[in-house]
Order: sequence, then structure tokens, then C-alpha cells
Amino acid sequence: MNNRSISMVGLSDNQLMELVAESDRAAFTELYSRWAGRIRYFFLRLYSFNGYMADDRTQDTFLKVLEKASGFDNTQRFSPWLYSIAYNLFKNDLRRQQLENTFRNSIKNVSAGEMPQTERLFDLKQSTEFINKALDILGDETKTIFVLRHAEELSIPEIARITGLPEGTVKSRLFYAMKKLSENLQTHQLSEWI
Repeated sequence: MNNRSISMVGLSDNQLMELVAESDRAAFTELYSRWAGRIRYFFLRLYSFNGYMADDRTQDTFLKVLEKASGFDNTQRFSPWLYSIAYNLFKNDLRRQQLENTFRNSIKNVSAGEMPQTERLFDLKQSTEFINKALDILGDETKTIFVLRHAEELSIPEIARITGLPEGTVKSRLFYAMKKLSENLQTHQLSEWI
């Protein structure tokens, strides 16, 4: 490790972003090494552990960081800004998927009664697998809020900024998520994971 790399390690995320805005590669490399793993895991959860999608969206997130570096508000924390970028990429994918599904369904002209049942029984081999599958019942937006709060440990106001939802809505979705999870996981302890 050279002296330039060592000096980057001691800088805050916001200080690194100032340097990234000035096209400093070492600063970007340091930010990437700090955050890429967490962002990838965030995407793994959202994309039901699809590694390809998680890798792809992690790269897209950091490309956006480079593109938007000059617009970063240095008075705010870096992590909510970064998660906002990641969440917006995820929302774009959901919109695209919904449009594709609508198009496919209109072509097939399939009635709702003919649609295959999507419910599956959970495999209880590993508790983390079970919890991740259980999170899928929440719906994408509620699942994202739950993950940001309990896995990424962001505050309610930070989650509200990331998702663009009022704080009250974030709180009610968290309450709904906990209620729904407790109904479906009555025989299992969530306390270790959250």
C-alpha cells in the first residue's frame, strides 16, 4: 500500500466524495472498497439472492456515484445518499418488470383464474434462508424499508429520504412488516437477525 492509499483510509466518506468530485481515482477506490460489499448484499436481499443482478446493480450504483459526485451534498451523510441511488435502480427494475409483465399478460390474454399459484412452502434447513424467503412476502417496497432499517441500521428519517415516503408511512410499513413476519414465523426467533 502506498502513502496515498494509506492517507485515503483515514478520510471520512464525505471527504472522499469531495475528492471523487475532483476525479480522484484513489478516493473512489477507497469508497468502493468500503461500500461495495454492503451495497451488493443489499441488492442480494432485494433480488432474492440473484448474484448476477446484485453484481450488475452494484456496478451501476458506483457508476452513478461517479456521475453524481459533483452534486453530492457534503452536509448530509454519505450512506443514505448511496442507498438512495441503489434503491432508485431497484425501483427502475421493478417498473420495467411490471411493464414487461403487463405486456406479456395482455398478449397471452390469460384470465386471473388461469394464472399459476405462486405460493411455496419454506425450506427450514437454514434460518437465514428461511428469513430471506419470509421477507419476500412483504412486497418489494416494504421489504426494502425493512432491510434498510434492520440490516443496514438506517434511521427512519434517512429511510424516508431514500424512499421518498413520509416518515409516518415508513413507520407504518415497518410495523406491518414486523406483524406480517411474526405471523409467518411464530415458531422461529427473529431476534438474532434483527
